[in-house]
Amino acid sequence: MIYRLTFLLVALILLISATSCKSVATQHNTTSEIDSVAQRKQDSLAFELCQIYGLDQGIRDSRITFNKAKIMSSIDTLSFVRVVNFVVMNGFPTEELVGKRNYSQECVSMAFPAVLLHNSHRLINEQKYFDLFFNEVRKGNLQAEYFAMILDKYYWGNSKNKDTRRVFYGSQFGKPCIQTKEATNKARIEIGLEALEDSGFVDCGDEVLDMPKERR
Repeated sequence: MIYRLTFLLVALILLISATSCKSVATQHNTTSEIDSVAQRKQDSLAFELCQIYGLDQGIRDSRITFNKAKIMSSIDTLSFVRVVNFVVMNGFPTEELVGKRNYSQECVSMAFPAVLLHNSHRLINEQKYFDLFFNEVRKGNLQAEYFAMILDKYYWGNSKNKDTRRVFYGSQFGKPCIQTKEATNKARIEIGLEALEDSGFVDCGDEVLDMPKERR
C-alpha cells in the first residue's frame, strides 16, 4: 500500500513537472515569436529610413548635370513627404523605435536630419510642419539646438547678404543680428533654448534682414 502511494505521488510530481516545463517552453516560444516580429518591424523601419537617406544623398553625389537642381528639388519634396508620413505612422526615429543595432547605421540615424535640413523652408513657412517637428523637440526626440539649426538653414540660404550670410536663431550656421535680439530671444525661448546675451549676436548695421518669416 505504501509503495503504491509512493508510486502515485512520484507520478503526480512528474506530471506536474512535465506540465510546468511545457508551459515554460510554450511561453519561451511565444516570447521568441514576439521578439522576432518586433525585430522584423524594426528592420523594416530602418530599411525605409535608409531608402530615404539614400535618395537624399544619392542625387547630391550623382554626376547628373542636366536639370540637376530641378530634380533635386523634386526629390527633396518627395523625401519630405515620406518623412512626415513616417512620423505620423510610426513616430520619430529613435534607437528605441528601430533598435540599437539599426540606429548605429548612418543611413538610419541621419535620414531625418538630412531631409529636414534640405526642406527647412517647409518648417519656416508652414505652421503645421513647424508644430509637427517642434512636438518632437518637446518629447525629447529632437534636440532644440538641432531644430534651431534646421530653421536657421532657411535664413542662411535666403540671406540677402551673400558675403556674410545672416541667421535668426543662432546656431552652427552663425550668430544672429543684434538688430533682431528681442525677436530672436523670444523665438529661442519658444523652442526651448536660452536667450542669448549681447555677445551672442553680431551687428548687421542697416541691412534689410526680412526676419522672422511669418508662418501660415
